[in-house]
Amino acid sequence: MKNNDQLGVLGLWHLGSVYSAALTSQGFKVTAYDENQSTVDNLKKGIPPIEEPLLKETISENLNKNLFFTSDPKEAIKGKSFIFITYDVPVDEKDKSDLTIIDSTFSLLSKYISPKTTVVVSSQVPIGYCRKSLEKLRKKHPTVDIIYFPENLRLGNAFESFLRPDRIVIGSTDPEVCDKFKRTFSFFKRPLIKMNLESAEMVKHSLNSYLAFLISFSSEMGDLAEILGANMNDVVAALKTDKRVSPFAPLSPGLGFAGGTLGRDIQTLRKLGREKNYKTFLLDSVYKVNQTRLKHLIGNIKSVISPLKDKNIGILGLTYKPTTSTLRRSMSLELAKLLHAENAKIKALDPAIKKGVSNYPFINVETSILAFFDDLDLVILMTEWEDFKKIDWTKNSSLMKSKIIFDCKNLLDKNFLEKIGFKYFGIGYPK
Repeated sequence: MKNNDQLGVLGLWHLGSVYSAALTSQGFKVTAYDENQSTVDNLKKGIPPIEEPLLKETISENLNKNLFFTSDPKEAIKGKSFIFITYDVPVDEKDKSDLTIIDSTFSLLSKYISPKTTVVVSSQVPIGYCRKSLEKLRKKHPTVDIIYFPENLRLGNAFESFLRPDRIVIGSTDPEVCDKFKRTFSFFKRPLIKMNLESAEMVKHSLNSYLAFLISFSSEMGDLAEILGANMNDVVAALKTDKRVSPFAPLSPGLGFAGGTLGRDIQTLRKLGREKNYKTFLLDSVYKVNQTRLKHLIGNIKSVISPLKDKNIGILGLTYKPTTSTLRRSMSLELAKLLHAENAKIKALDPAIKKGVSNYPFINVETSILAFFDDLDLVILMTEWEDFKKIDWTKNSSLMKSKIIFDCKNLLDKNFLEKIGFKYFGIGYPK
């Protein structure tokens, strides 16, 4: 399968490495750029910057055939039909975006772009950014176009979510540009929804804010259920059978949203609202609820085992999600910081993490399950790796000082663990 259109991809962390590999798998010749030389050097050896199912295999299969990696921006920009901007926009601890890398990317485009190239922005940018960027670019290159194509990747299932999305959203100043995109990328066998740039940018903000709302809502309902004697897991199962509630809705009581993605869009809309003197009461509340989740967990732990000073606490799962290696804004790391502030001793076990985590020297990352369970006062399950279901809890719990578990994903068999002597605390169960 071959395609005559040559593509450029700018930015090679999770989003860009998946785009590059997936587009190559559909027959396109892709030249992908990143300013980080180490990232490029590793990709040239077939080593992606992040674990993701099918990513390494697809890169290795197409490397130096129709997939090329470079640290020279001109190679990835000049002469390309479409150029995808795929940098993962950094967010700080308050979920605020830093657009420096996107600004510098548009400076490179202005320097090297060819006439009639279409720039496809998938990086997470605020409403209005694409139109302003297009206006600046056209002062020097009047025939180029910009599309906003909001990314839809799901960590741990990125290839499937990219190649077979629910629908395609395209924002542009010209409907014909959207049609050109549809013709070129005909492997997207999904409905294409055309709109202006601002609407497409707003789709991304709105979707993530909606998901964040459902997560905060179900977390708060879960707390109330625990207090009032209801089982929130049963409640959620009933809610999802209602026609007005999707069975895929993230109504999962727990620790809230992490990773920076949902928080970024809420913070962006809150900021834009303030700039327009509009009070975002609902978004403010959604974000505030989320900020309380880990402190609420610490409070629950202290009600069971206190003080936490010098207690040996094991965290099962460090990554943001299972089947990936990303630690960016991981809830587990944020929990570890709070436990460290209480002077607890912290161990961790994660299938994707085999060594210590930079900036978290107080986390002792174990690779042996026996070493992990040895002398623990408490275990906290934070990431729903399937591996954790396969743990021999009867054998390994004999190594613990006390059998206490907080299952923050309701992953494990509550009845079994209680039968073998654990004090089990899930999310949303009546106290």
